[in-house]
Amino acid sequence: MKSIKAMFIASLITLSSVFLINCGGKAEVEEMRETKIPVALDTVRYKPFQIDYHSIGRVVSENQVNLLFQSSGQVDSIWVNVGDYVRKDQRLASIETDVYATMYAQARSMFEKAKRDLESSKALFESNVISSDQYEMARIGLDNARAAYTQAKNSLDHTVLRASFNGWIVAENLNIGDLVSPGGAMQPPMILADMNHLKIIVPVPESRIGQIKNGQFAQIQFKTFPDRIFEGAVLRIGMAPKNMSNNYDVEVRMSGNMNGMKLGLVGDVRIVQEYYKEALVIPLNLIQDDGENQFMYTEQNGRAEKKEIKIRAISGSEVFIEADVVPGDMLIVKGHNDVKDGVLLDIVE
Repeated sequence: MKSIKAMFIASLITLSSVFLINCGGKAEVEEMRETKIPVALDTVRYKPFQIDYHSIGRVVSENQVNLLFQSSGQVDSIWVNVGDYVRKDQRLASIETDVYATMYAQARSMFEKAKRDLESSKALFESNVISSDQYEMARIGLDNARAAYTQAKNSLDHTVLRASFNGWIVAENLNIGDLVSPGGAMQPPMILADMNHLKIIVPVPESRIGQIKNGQFAQIQFKTFPDRIFEGAVLRIGMAPKNMSNNYDVEVRMSGNMNGMKLGLVGDVRIVQEYYKEALVIPLNLIQDDGENQFMYTEQNGRAEKKEIKIRAISGSEVFIEADVVPGDMLIVKGHNDVKDGVLLDIVE
């Protein structure tokens, strides 16, 4: 009797086990058989992001001038070198003055004589000794003498090349003995620039020029100064395309320490159009496209969850997006190309 009862109990247990497997335990068995996709995760975070226009530009001075002799002659003195700081009206170089000094002395003498002649003619005219025409000729003679004197004085004064403002000599194409003339040289004898007020000129295409505004902040970097970031602001926006192209010149005034800066340096310029203190930013390589929508994958309860996204802006390898995620959600950052919506994940470090 006990043997029959024991057999009945064993059969009942076996049937119960089969029932449990076929009902409640079936999902667990299937899950054990489902392939897990190895992935790595990272936490979704907000971070600062800026939308900018990125290009290259060349450094120029806001105040730069080609210094030219206004009298012809042979250079006899040079008092400055490239890199020297000079003040307004300081002597920089000169040409021989013998001829101009002689012309000036003669013109001055003629001018003084013409003044005396006019005084004499006035007295004679008032005494009715000479006619009004003769008096008028004396007055015209004085005007002509004055003009010759002024011209001779200017020619003598212009034998010296002077600085037109405070600045640095940035180029010098002059040697003792050179023959110079006004505008006669291929290169200016000297170039003077204000190195305290620099700007960088950036070409901006027609498709982007409408987004550039005066006063927009800019960041500038140079290969020659790898550890320094210069700041600036948009100073002036070109009103016409440059050299028959579709590019407009945008001038960015540089600020801060200009120590060591050189004219003509090529810089990497970012003009900031919008800045966000907190933005949802992800790496560009995590974005996928199925032909209709762009999306990424997050982890939810051990499974992949597809999240459609909207791209706001791209900056280098980072993308500012809008998506149905919040800080703290887990983003699939490795293995994302192998997963599908809802697949089971094997989360690895």
